[in-house]
Amino acid sequence: ASRPWVQSVGAREEGVASVSAAVSDRAGRVLAAVSVSGPIQRTPRKPGERYGAQVAEAAHQIESAAGLV
Repeated sequence: ASRPWVQSVGAREEGVASVSAAVSDRAGRVLAAVSVSGPIQRTPRKPGERYGAQVAEAAHQIESAAGLV
């Protein structure tokens, strides 16, 4: 199953973990992203499990507020 978020642990920047969700328009074009990131020492090794749902919900709220969905 597809998740509405992606995570990165040390892949883009050594020592940094992050989770992001796209803000898209009705056509599915990505216009922006919502992201939470921090040092691996202060974030979980699987940040998506902890923050993914909240980040995806924030992206959806932006889409709704902007009339994109």
